This record gives sequence, structure tokens and C-alpha cells, in this order.
Amino acid sequence: MFKPIDNLLNKITMYKLVLYYLIALIALAILFCWLGLLPYNPIALLFSVLFITTICLCANILFAWGFDAPTNAESVYITALILALIITPLVSPHDTQFFSLAIWASVLSMASKYIFAIKKKHVFNPAAIAVMLTALALNQSATWWVGTLWMTPFVLIGGLLLTRKVRRFDLIISFFVVATIVTIGSHMTGIMDMLSNFWRLLIGTPILIFAFVMLTEPLTTPPQRSLRILYGAIVGFLFAPFIHLGPLYSTPELALIVGNIYSYL
Repeated sequence: MFKPIDNLLNKITMYKLVLYYLIALIALAILFCWLGLLPYNPIALLFSVLFITTICLCANILFAWGFDAPTNAESVYITALILALIITPLVSPHDTQFFSLAIWASVLSMASKYIFAIKKKHVFNPAAIAVMLTALALNQSATWWVGTLWMTPFVLIGGLLLTRKVRRFDLIISFFVVATIVTIGSHMTGIMDMLSNFWRLLIGTPILIFAFVMLTEPLTTPPQRSLRILYGAIVGFLFAPFIHLGPLYSTPELALIVGNIYSYL
């Protein structure tokens, strides 16, 4: 049953599959904006993608030169497209909030690949550490706008193919089980309420794009199956938005950064 799919996936590298997946999501988002299904201007969204990609490319060239390190162009494009899918697109030419967040997030994501790297392997997911730092320093957060009803089927289909490619279903399942139990279990009053909350979790949060694209990044996940399952459970627990330590509430990017630290240790 899966042999034709595996044969197709074996003909393409992991990086190219992720890149094509993200490009397809961007193209669909622009189409949905043009159709009025998403609340953004399609030209503004395209500009946002190109702007973030350009900043990432320029920053990466400078850091690669400064650290005298090799670079992977596909990795740069992947990080840029992830940022474009989670940072609210440009609203107007005078949208200073977009420009400041996009510039700093792009630069910091590239910097993290060289500064927070051990033996030429980055410790943190670049997009996650970037938007976490901008939230702390600039008080400007990623909105993860891709987590919408219209984008959900395409995120899901592409995400399943990607997970099949990298063989990370153990990680995905442990994450989804724990995240679902923690997020909707505390508010469940009946079976219908549970189903309603689960539906909102799928289409009203970035859980799918977060899990399939960022959580499964091979460089920041444990190599052993048992450790991957625990990794998914840790991030799934922290994914719940009401988890907090004093005034600091958990966010998707913070959950992933904590998971990355566990993975490295």
C-alpha cells in the first residue's frame, strides 16, 4: 500500500521535500488570500515572503563568512518560509511592527545556526529560537497565522508525507497524544465538548505545522526511539497555552526550545 509513496519519497531528499512542502503552503495561502478565504492581501503576503527570504539570505551569507563555516541554501530557504508562515504578513507600507519583527527574527534565526551550534550542529530550531527572542526583547510575537481551517487539510497531507520520509511517527504520536490530553482534557465536560475542543485544537492552533515541520527537524531530535517519544511528550505537555511558570506562559516556540535543550542533553 505504501510502496508507491515510499518509492516517490526515496527519490527526493528530506530538505527538498520540506522546501517544496512549504512553497506549496505559501502558494495556497496566496491563492486563499486572493479568494478572500484568508484575511490578508495576496500581494502583501508575497512581499512578506520575499522580504523575509532576502533578509535570511543576506544574514546567512554574513554569518557564514564571519564564522568561516559551510552553508546550506535549502536550510536557509526552509527557515525563511517557516518564518513567513508564522509572522503576520505586511498590513501596509507603514507597518513598522512587521518590518522590525521580520528583520530581527530573520537575522536571529540565521545567527542561531552559527552561535548556538556545537560541532557544526545547531542546538535550537532556528525559527523557534528567533521568534522566542523577539517576543522577549521586542514584545512582538509570532501569530502562527497558518493555523487556519482552510490551510489545515494541506498542512496535514504534506505533513504526513514528510513524517513518513523522516520516520518520525513515534515522535508525532507521542506529541499529539500528550498535547491533546493536556490542552482539552482540563476543559472537558462531556464527549461532545471533547470533540469540539479537539476540532478547535486542529483548526484554530498551529499544532499541525508545528508538529510536522518544526518538531520533526532531524538535527534537533533525539536519535533513539524511546528518547524521541519522551521528547514529543515533553513538548506536547508544554504546548498547552495555560502552562506557565509565574508570569511566563508557554508558547509553541518556548515549548520547542525546552524540548531542544532536553534533546541536546
